[in-house]
This record gives sequence, structure tokens and C-alpha cells, in this order.
Amino acid sequence: MKNRVQSLDYLRGLMALGIMVYHYFTWTGFKFGAETFPGKIGIYGVSVFYVLSGLTLFIVYNNKLSFLNIHHYFIKRVFRIFPLLWLSILLSVFLLNHKTDLTTLLLNLTGLFGFVAHDRYIAIASWSIGNELVFYTIFPLILLSGRWTRFAPHLFFLISAGIGVYFAFSVMIFNMPLRFQWSNYLNPLNQVMLFSGGVLIGRLLSGKKLPPYLGIALLAFAGMAFIFYPVKGDQSTLIAGFNRIAFVLLSFAITASFLMIDFKPGKIAGFILSRLGEASYSVYLLHPIVYLMLKKHAGINYTNLFLLISFTVTLLLSYLVYTYFETRFISLGQSVINKLKSRQLISAEEVKH
Repeated sequence: MKNRVQSLDYLRGLMALGIMVYHYFTWTGFKFGAETFPGKIGIYGVSVFYVLSGLTLFIVYNNKLSFLNIHHYFIKRVFRIFPLLWLSILLSVFLLNHKTDLTTLLLNLTGLFGFVAHDRYIAIASWSIGNELVFYTIFPLILLSGRWTRFAPHLFFLISAGIGVYFAFSVMIFNMPLRFQWSNYLNPLNQVMLFSGGVLIGRLLSGKKLPPYLGIALLAFAGMAFIFYPVKGDQSTLIAGFNRIAFVLLSFAITASFLMIDFKPGKIAGFILSRLGEASYSVYLLHPIVYLMLKKHAGINYTNLFLLISFTVTLLLSYLVYTYFETRFISLGQSVINKLKSRQLISAEEVKH
């Protein structure tokens, strides 16, 4: 199997789009129960992001990360994650008048809120970024542990899955509204099994040649199960007990299927999906800000028109931010790494002579 990162980008873009649509309709007054497809995407769209993070990091860094170049990994993560996170935080504070204190602001700007105060996030969607920063910190330990045992990803998954099962059955309460247990839900300890599952999928599947029909069959089964899984009521029913385990497994299956399938969506659809995947981080972090700014200043009283304008502005703005903001910092991070590599080469040559 080839490392079809393009297919994973498609999935990442679709999840970002689904979360945006869910939020915009919910904030406009629509109600989605646990039995609805939007209600499930509203919860497990972010879960798929975590699985994708673990999977793509494994694909990129497996057999490449070492104690000598681990700082390159962290430099890339910093330049990829923090600029847009900072932008969303500052926009939330200065444009949306989000009230905060200096400690909370510093925790958010440094990313430490994910480690020590996971529910003190400023930008609406940034709670999951705090989780991701925790996972990014853990990831090198998993990969480098593979030098001593190739079962490191398996062990990490078993440990994190045990913690996830504990949360599902002992911490999360089945019939209590999600808003009353939101802090427990977004605890990185409750989410880490999704990331570790992505790493394990990479360990088991990346580089393997499997018949494409297996991926198609897996996607068909997981997709149908995700849509028709018998659950109803408040979304808290999606995150507790056996339902939690079922939807986590379906998140694994859907992500794995996108790795296995060689998607050929056509020129136009491929272009749209690729651009959406590239801009998915901007779509995810900026869509609440766009919505609230339009709600405050646009003065549009027609719901359908407001939603259409919100979707359009968000997607266009997100692509522009990706193209002219995110990519500049990605390139800057690579430049820093290249300079460090050059210095190392020069030092090595000087030692030889």
C-alpha cells in the first residue's frame, strides 16, 4: 500500500467541513440529537482529526526520527500549529471581545493550557489543539521506544485504550447533558486513545499492499454503521459506555479505509477536496470567528442567506489564510531546519579536517 496522504487530506477536509456545517446550523437554532448524522459528526469529526494526526505523523516520521534530529520535529510542529493558533486567539480577544486574564492568555499562547488547564481555552475551537499539542509531545517517545521494541505503538495503544475505557464507563455519564460534563470530555486523557489508534494504524497498514476492495468494503461498512448506529437523545449518549467504544472503533475504521483506498475523484472534485484538505486547519479554527463576526455586523435577517454567506466567506477566507499565512510559516520552519542542518554539516566537516 502506498502512503496516500492525499486521501487522508480529503478526509481531513471533509471532517473540517462537517464540523463547520454542524456548528453553523446549531448556532443558528437547529437541534441535532445523537441519532442524527450531523449530531454524530459534531462529536466524532474532531475524533477523526486525532486519528489522522497519529496516522500521518507515523507515516512521515517512521524510521526517520532520532535523538539527533528530534528538535527538527518540534520546530516543524511549532511553525505549523502556533501561528494560526495565535491568530485565532488574538482575533477572539480583540474582535470578539473574549474576556480573559493574563494567566489564561499566556497558557493559550504557549499551548500549555492543553497540559495543565485543558478547559481554559480562548478560541472556541482551540480546545482540541491543546489536546493535539499534548499528543505531539508524546509521539516522539512512542516512535523512539520502537528502537527497543517494535511493539511500542501496540503498548501505547493498550495503555491509552485502558484510560479511554475508564473514562467511558466511570467518568462520562450516559444521560447527563454534554454541556455539564464538557470539561471531562475534552480531557486529553479521554482523547489520547484516538491518537494512539492512528499511530497503530500506521504501524499496521502503512507501506502494506492490500487489495483496494478491502478498503472500499471497510469504508462502506463503517460509514453505514456510523450513520445507522442505534442511538438517540442528548449527544452525551455518544461519548459514554459501549457507544463510546463503538464510535471510536468506527473512527479508526473510516480513517484506515481512506489510507487503503486509492481515491480518484476526478479533476474538479479532486481539486476541491485537495484545497479543502489544505485549508482544513484554517476552516476549523476560523469558522467560529467568521460566524460570530457576521452575526454581529452583517445584519442579515434571513437564515438561509446568512448560512450561505457564512459558508462562502469561511471557505474563501480559510483558503486565503492557508495560502498567504500558514504556508509562509511552514516554509519559515523548514528554512530554520535547513539552516540547522547546514551548520551541522559544516561542523562535521570541520571535525574531519
